[in-house]
Parts: sequence; structure tokens; C-alpha cells
Amino acid sequence: MAAMARCPSIPSINPAHSFRHQFPQPNASFFLPPTLPNFLRVRRCGIAGGYRRRVITMAAGTDHYSTLNVNRNATLQEIKSSYRKLARKYHPDMNKNPGAEDKFKQISAAYEVLSDEEKRSAYDRFGEAGLEGDFNGSQDTSPGVDPFDLYSAFFGGSDGVFGGMGESGGMGFDFMNKRSLDLDIRYDLRLSFEESVFGVKREIEVSYLETCDGCGGTGAKSSNTIKQCSSCDGKGRVMNSQRTPFGIMSQVSTCSKCGGEGKIITDKCRKCIGNGRLRSRKKMDVVVPPGVSDRATMRIQGEGNVDKRSGRAGDLFIVLQVDEKRGIRREGLNLYSNINIDFTDAILGVTTKVETVEGTMDLRIPPGTQPGDTVKLPRKGVPDTDRPSIRGDHCFVVKVTIPKKLSEMERKLVEEFSSLRRSSSSTGPNETRQEEHSFGSEPRKEPPSLWHKMKNFIRPEDSRTKFGTMSLNPSLPLRGMKVSETSIVLSVLALCVITSAVTLVQGNRSKQKKET
Repeated sequence: MAAMARCPSIPSINPAHSFRHQFPQPNASFFLPPTLPNFLRVRRCGIAGGYRRRVITMAAGTDHYSTLNVNRNATLQEIKSSYRKLARKYHPDMNKNPGAEDKFKQISAAYEVLSDEEKRSAYDRFGEAGLEGDFNGSQDTSPGVDPFDLYSAFFGGSDGVFGGMGESGGMGFDFMNKRSLDLDIRYDLRLSFEESVFGVKREIEVSYLETCDGCGGTGAKSSNTIKQCSSCDGKGRVMNSQRTPFGIMSQVSTCSKCGGEGKIITDKCRKCIGNGRLRSRKKMDVVVPPGVSDRATMRIQGEGNVDKRSGRAGDLFIVLQVDEKRGIRREGLNLYSNINIDFTDAILGVTTKVETVEGTMDLRIPPGTQPGDTVKLPRKGVPDTDRPSIRGDHCFVVKVTIPKKLSEMERKLVEEFSSLRRSSSSTGPNETRQEEHSFGSEPRKEPPSLWHKMKNFIRPEDSRTKFGTMSLNPSLPLRGMKVSETSIVLSVLALCVITSAVTLVQGNRSKQKKET
């Protein structure tokens, strides 16, 4: 059959043009956009009609089970009990903390879904997408009970204006309503962590149901073998009326004789064995955009089960299941990992190898890193599905390893370092203080004092020459001093020269007197 033919290759979707629909709250109105960009329109294959399909990628919504702190097998009583407990805790009148009101809304929305059997069933099957309605494969027709059948059920008769509207020999059988609710199908697609980050193109094989060509969907060998149910007169439902003190009460129920079909098949189709549909398989290429998250849903319109009699086809819902990656966790667009370093590396700094989604890379740990600090690799996180040019960071949370045992030499060095740190921290403000500086930088030099400048001017520190043989050429340039400091130094120098000259003259005179 045509459905078994392999689909032609789907053109690669530019990640910059990917589309994601954010889910509203379960009680909010929802509608699909009337049109989508051309890059999301991919040629339909395997099903007659040749119309086009739309691919919509929808982000995973909040997990309602986690919101109510229950597991997926929880009973209705457990759900109600957990809801009451959480509602009292986060009710805006009881809890004034920021975010309590939003949390209360999430709890209420989750309870609205999980407390309703039909909504919970749809949520378990399709996730958030199952709560949005429009699951009959058609944008124009609403599923459920046919208004004509409602009228016939309550007012009786299949003749007149509502009679003879069926497709099987004019007998009024409606084969659409019962099957309109199961046209959509679900396919679980497992992705690696890297594939969810960078996107991937996958070939999948989907099992679906289509109308049997042998019987045209009636399930009978021929139209002559279809008989109208005598119990419900072909309506598929029966109405039981009962007189009560308050009047006549009527109840409509499914006909037990025909099972709601409204017909009895005496000779079934050999091809479909009376089911009216056959299971087929088809292959197709699916392009997963970069940046998708776990439990995100891709909706491909028109690729579900097929009902040729009504000319309708359901949708294919691809639920993405992303594998976890050891050592890396995702939070929004950012990735997080823990990294263990030695305490000496935290003090001095180090460059270490780390694992990222792009492979092994170098990460520079700056000196003085504290336990719990975060070091980032910019733009190594997850791209935004709506704006792929925006990409998160890969953040590494530093865990400093403290050794439990030390050798004698290591203990001695650590004790010396500890003693040095204590003496440095206990130095008073008026005492000589050891210079403190940042790790990895040069000590900052204090400007020399006036006495230090004069001392170096008269006797340089690196010279062993005595005072009496000093040079008049100063080793320190005078232009490095202020004007006031320079005048003082020159005055002291002149005084020293005069004193030396007077002492020398007096010494010579005393020597001459002794000789005479």
C-alpha cells in the first residue's frame, strides 16, 4: 500500500527557525495558530490526499504528579489528601511568602487534571498536549456526540429529515463518532543528552491504523450483510424511561446488542475480520530541533490513524525522552557539574580538565577559590529552541577536598603556614605589618619615607663605603622627591659638609701645635 512506501527525505530545518509552543494552564483557552512558517510545512507521505502537514514542537510542561507529591499510580483518595495538605500550606491567605500564590495556582491546576478521570487519562498518554483538546485529527470538527444522534435519541425515529444520512446503504449508521477519539497516536522517541542539546535527524517507523480497502471501513463483506440492530433501531443507543413522583425520567445508554454500532454484521470482511481498519507501518524522518527538554512533545499533524470514510487523519505525537548524562545536569539553558579540587589548588589556582557536552576542555580555577564557588565556561550550555543564537553556560560548582591524613612534612608545613597566618592577622595597626597581597600578584611597595630617602641619599643600601668617603653625586635622583623634601636633604648635606670641614681644620691646628 502507499502507506508502506518510504517517505522522501525531509529538508533539514534551520535551528534558527524552530518553533515551540508554550503550554497554558489546563483551564486556559488554547488554539493553534492559523498558519505556520513555511519551514515547518513538510510534505505529507504515505496517505492519500497529498495535503501538507505541520510539525509543532512543544516544551514539556510541569509534572502534575510531582507538583502534588504523588506517584503516577496514586489513587484518587491519595491525590485529594495531598492536595488538601498542599493547598493549606500555600494558600495566599495562609502563606504570605513570595511565590506562594503561584505555587498555589500550580497545585490547583494539577489537582484539576488528576482528579478528573478523563483528563488524567489524556495527560498520562500525551502529557500536557493531551489537555489541549483538538485530538480528533481535524481542525474543523469537534469530537464527541453527534447532535443529530442526540436529537434522535431523545425524540426518536430515524426517518424524516434526519433519516437516511448514513454511508452504508442508507441505513443511517455512524461509524465516525466511535473512532474519532482514537485517531491520534503516540510515539516515544529516546534521545541521548547530546542529541537533545544539539538536535538530531532521526528515522522512525510508526504503526498506525487505516481504513480497510476491502470493506471500506464497514467491517462487512458486502453491504447486504449489514443488518440494522432491532434493539436500538440503528442508533447504537437506547433510552429507558421511568415514571417517578417527579415526572418521567429518561436515561440514554449504549445498546447492549450491537455494542453501540447500530448494526449487526452477519458476514464479516475477510481482510480486516470485521474491524473495518487494518494496522500498517510507515517510515518517516523526524528533525528534532536543538535545545529540547525531557518530556517535550512534537506534534506532526495528519500522521496519525486514518479514517478514509470521513476523510480525516489524526496527529502523531512524538514524546521525547532524554537520557541523563552522568556528571551533568540541566537547569533551563545552563548545565551544572561538580568539580573536586585539592585545597592547595584552591589557594594557588589550577587549570584542570573537565567533561562537557562538546568533549573534554580546560577549565581555569582562579587562585583563592572558595568551596561552593561557581566557575563558568561561557556559551557551553543549551541553546534556546526559539533563539538558537542564545546559549547558556556550563557552570562548575567547586568542591574543595581536605585531606584526612598528612605526612609529618606536610603537617609541619601546614602548621608553619597557619602560624604565619595567625601572626599576620594579629598584627596591630601601629606595628610593623607584613604586606598582604592577592594570590598570584606581586606585593605592592609602600612609598619610601623621608628618612629612608635621606639615608639612601647619604649612604646607599647596596654600598659598603664609609661616610667619610661618600660621593657628592647622590645615588637617588633628586627629581624623585618633593620640593620640601629636597631642600631639607640639601640643608642636612651642607651642614654635614661644614661640620666635617671645621673638624678637619681643628684637627690640623692641634697637630701643628704639638709639633711646635
